[in-house]
Order: sequence, then structure tokens, then C-alpha cells
Amino acid sequence: MKTRKILALVMAIALFAVSMTVVASAEEAAERPTSVYTISVIPTKPTPDDPYTDADFFDATGLVISDGTTNISYDTDYQYFTFSAGQDAPLTVYITEVEVFYKGESCGVVPVTVSHAGGEIVPVNNHTHGQICSACGVICKNESHDVPYWVPNGDASLVRGESETGTCTVCGDTVSQIIPGTATYTTIFADIDILQTILGLVAMIVEGFALI
Repeated sequence: MKTRKILALVMAIALFAVSMTVVASAEEAAERPTSVYTISVIPTKPTPDDPYTDADFFDATGLVISDGTTNISYDTDYQYFTFSAGQDAPLTVYITEVEVFYKGESCGVVPVTVSHAGGEIVPVNNHTHGQICSACGVICKNESHDVPYWVPNGDASLVRGESETGTCTVCGDTVSQIIPGTATYTTIFADIDILQTILGLVAMIVEGFALI
């Protein structure tokens, strides 16, 4: 009996949540009236030779809406058109569509693809370099450093790793990596975890006595 009451309560809560969602959707639709016009011809931009970047504003040139009998062109009646993005501020890479309004009523959406405008190569951290977009300041690329060579620092011991440095050929940053133990030790004992732990403890004890 108790289980049935719990299930009934859960179902009631679920039904209430669904009903509230439907009401909210209906209210939102009522606040945004749909025009009798729909998009019949999308704008000429973007094209493969003229894509959008995040430094561009939305260009509605070539846009045509229609109610099935009458066509209205943005090129001649632009004063009645408004858009959801790309007018007061440039487009961003996160915008995938722009909604079209004619006299305040929605006519549909125009799909858009926006890429970063480009930028300069700058170091991001010790092991990667990034390309910072000059338009929005976002890191649009984050790739590994291209290091042609490594120079050992000579601070390795039997159980202590050594660091090596190199210069990235892309961004010019100096980077480093840690090699665990000497090459000989790594080759012979890399798979023997217990031995590695014991040798590490012995090394720590010896170093401790050396400091006394």
C-alpha cells in the first residue's frame, strides 16, 4: 500500500511538471507571434568565398519572405526587418541560426556558420600553444608544442627523474618534460613497481642521512 502511494505521488509530480512545461511553451509562443510570411530565399551570405567570422555582423542582403502570393525583399523593405543576432554586435561562433522578424513577427530562421576571425600564436601553458582570436579573445586552437629536440639537464639519478628542455618551432616558447629515472633504470626496472618503491625509499633515507 505504501509503495502504491509513493508511485501515485511521483506520477502526480511528473504530470504537474509536464503541464507547467506546456503552459510555459504556450505562453512563449503567444509572446512571439508568427508572421504569415515565411522565408523563401535565404541571404546570399555566407558563401564558400565569403564566410562569416566572429568579426562580422549579420548581412541579410538577398533575403526574401513570402506569404505564398506576395514576395517581400529585404533589399527594398529593410526598415521593417529585424533579427535576433548580428545587428548591435558581431556574430559569435556559438550562434548557429538567426531568427528573422518582419514588423515584429517571426518569419523563421536562417542557419549560419561562424568561425573565428584568426589571431596570433601565443603560449598557453608549459606543454601547448594556442591561437588567440583577434576578434573575440577566445583560444580557437590549442595544439601541442612542436619540439624538434630535447636537451637533458643532467639532474637524473638511479630513481629520480631528469628534466629536458626544448624550443617550440611554432611559437618559440621553451618547454620541458620529465623523464622518469635514467634511461638504463627505466629500461630494466620499469615494470617492477615494488623494486621501484623500495629503491625510492632507500634513496630518500640516504639523502636524509646526508643532510644530518
